[in-house]
Amino acid sequence: MNTNADSLLDVSRDEIVPYFMWDYQYTVGQIKERLARGPESERLWLMAKIMRDARYSDVWKFISLQDFLTYREGLMNGRLGRMKGFWEFLYSRWIEYGIIKDADALDDLAE
Repeated sequence: MNTNADSLLDVSRDEIVPYFMWDYQYTVGQIKERLARGPESERLWLMAKIMRDARYSDVWKFISLQDFLTYREGLMNGRLGRMKGFWEFLYSRWIEYGIIKDADALDDLAE
């Protein structure tokens, strides 16, 4: 059963404006395009906005773990607001459980 709430949280179609972009009105397609080809400053801004405002499961529909690891320092440096602690916690657990290694995070992901 598809409810109105389900449609508000839908991020599967390129033509819709996702719930976390209510203040900018970018469509899913525009977000994906800007993340793929935009200048680094715009990509960082979009990644941070998604990480702050989207549900955790939706974050990974737009950014990869590789993106997160590549831009982690820039994202953690004042861009994540109230969500910074959440992402720091996840990152520390990924290291603790051997999902990634701190200094070699990018190399680990490539293996």
